[in-house]
Amino acid sequence: MGEAPDEAAARAMIESQQRGSVTFHERSGRYRWTAVPDQGKTSHGWADTRDEAWWFVREALHRPYRGDRYVGPRGRWERPPG
Repeated sequence: MGEAPDEAAARAMIESQQRGSVTFHERSGRYRWTAVPDQGKTSHGWADTRDEAWWFVREALHRPYRGDRYVGPRGRWERPPG
């Protein structure tokens, strides 16, 4: 993402690269991963190996119901028969 002049250009570049990218950062010696899911919220982070970075990208892109929290209805408990 270091080549893009601003965040919008970086986001467009990542989306053109199939919504995820992994680059090696020479100063830190680690891999930087970035993913842009369909909702447009960018996820990014660092990993020690290239395979680990791509694992994080896949997790971020295929994470179901991000930000949603399902809470079941209250007061529906019944004593089991027996």
